[in-house]
Parts: sequence; structure tokens; C-alpha cells
Amino acid sequence: MKKIILLFLVPFVLWGTTYDLALLQIGVKIFPKVALMEQGTKERIQSNVNFVIVAGPAHKEAAQRLIMMFERQYGGVVGNYSFTIRVISPKDALEINNTQGFILLMEPDDAILSLILEHAHKNKILTFSFDSALLQKGTDVSLYIGRSVKPYINLSTLKQVPFTFEYGFLKLSQPY
Repeated sequence: MKKIILLFLVPFVLWGTTYDLALLQIGVKIFPKVALMEQGTKERIQSNVNFVIVAGPAHKEAAQRLIMMFERQYGGVVGNYSFTIRVISPKDALEINNTQGFILLMEPDDAILSLILEHAHKNKILTFSFDSALLQKGTDVSLYIGRSVKPYINLSTLKQVPFTFEYGFLKLSQPY
């Protein structure tokens, strides 16, 4: 009996994270496709879709896990484009310009968050999160698991930064 319990606990110890595994898997499937549904983002893509995971110190392990999930899901290709993803620190995010998406794995009260969001919006970089508190702070797209999984879009942010999404995505999404 002890061995069975140990077998169930090992994955949680090895992959300890504050992020729900199902939510991460859904984000991996949805986030790059959302970027391709935004008209301006799609126009700015030349041959490669670039995503960056902006991870605070407490979220490095979750970021590495997310990288592995992206690699398994896409194998370096999304749609008709090459796909790259990497992890950077919040401070380094302020230097990134040529990317289509920031996936934010940060604390909502992190002092640098507002600077990252301002930088992303100034450079027309979509911001994604798994945390509703980050959505409240200004992230563009987040996920919510209730009876169903819905992408939440931050309408106030999207009005400030003129992102234009395909109608199908807007119809599927829950406005925030």
C-alpha cells in the first residue's frame, strides 16, 4: 500500500507547481493559435512564431515544464511557421521586441509586471497568463476552467492596444 501511495506522490514532487496541469496543457494548445488569429500579429510574422515565457524565480520549474509541453505539442512547427519558445527573466523581457507572445508566469504583485505589460503593448506583443489576477493587472488573454474551459480576453487592454482578432475567437472567448 505504501508503494502505491508513493507512486501517486512522485509526480507531484517532481513536477511541483502552482499551475494546474490541465490548464497548462490547454494553454499550450491555445496560446500560439490565438496569436495566429490576431490580424496584426499574423502580418508581423515573417517565417517564425516566437514565444517567450517570462518566469519569476518561483516559477522557473513550471516554465521548464511548459517548454517541454510546447516541444511535445508542436515539435518546432505551428501552422505553416517555425515555432520557438524560450524562458527569460522578467528583467530580460524588457529587452525583447521581436516576439509574438509573452506567457507570464509571475506574481501579480511583482513590481516589474506593469513595466512588462507596458513594454509588450508598446511593441504589440500579446500577453498570456494562467492567473486571473494577472488578467486584472492587464494581461491580454488568460484561461479559466469552470464547467468548460474558456479563454478570457481583457477588453479594456485590447481597446488600448489595437489588437484585432478573428470573429471566431471573439465568439468563443469570455470578455473580461
